[in-house]
Amino acid sequence: MNFLKISFVFSAVLLFIIACNQTNKLDTNLTIDKNTASNAPALQSEITPETIDDLASARKIYSENCVTCHKANGSGGVTILDDGTKIKAPDFTSERLKKDVDDEWIETIENGAKEDGMPAFKGKITDEEIKNLVKYIRREFQGK
Repeated sequence: MNFLKISFVFSAVLLFIIACNQTNKLDTNLTIDKNTASNAPALQSEITPETIDDLASARKIYSENCVTCHKANGSGGVTILDDGTKIKAPDFTSERLKKDVDDEWIETIENGAKEDGMPAFKGKITDEEIKNLVKYIRREFQGK
């Protein structure tokens, strides 16, 4: 009976050591260099270093141009501008805005919404920055 117990414990320890050794081998094999990541599309996720940079740039644009009216959390609401103009910015977290297509967002950012008091940003920020701003809003406030 003692022999059986000792054999069982020894086997368990041996299996544990083997499993740990294989895990270490797997970890080193899964380390992906930035240069080789583009050659392995199956291992890449949606968020690449480029996407992170684009979203960081869009976050800066949002904080410089949008946060006054749309708030840091995207909830919008009534804002009184420096010139006394009262505007009501839409809530980016609303179900209605989640359903709008990106092209509508891009058009509004480019041309503004005069009836709501939103200025046009075409020519102030690039087309690529506008697209990244929409991506940022979608991810940050709408969970997309």
